[in-house]
Amino acid sequence: MNQIRGFAFSFVIVIITFVVSAIAAGILADFMGVWKKPIIGSVAASLVVLSGYITAPSHKTKVATAWLIVGAIAALILSSTSPYPEDKPTLFPLYATYASGFITLLICIIWHKKHNQ
Repeated sequence: MNQIRGFAFSFVIVIITFVVSAIAAGILADFMGVWKKPIIGSVAASLVVLSGYITAPSHKTKVATAWLIVGAIAALILSSTSPYPEDKPTLFPLYATYASGFITLLICIIWHKKHNQ
């Protein structure tokens, strides 16, 4: 029962992290005057994978990998719909999001191997 509660808590934290990080990254990118989509995607992907790894009660690397996959699917869906006319038809924001999530997953895996031997 504690594992179920732990994974439920992890799920809630990851969703909250996604929403807060996407909003904060968007505000920061707007303040800096840079293109928001790649910044929002990269920050959100990285923090979703990291928060999934940190909050998982067990099987941390598997959970982080699962969040990377879920996030990649969500990014693909979200990248195809844009209400902003200034957005150019490019896949750069999607690739930046994928790269950020994947790099974060690699960092989590390396960290996990180093500290759990």
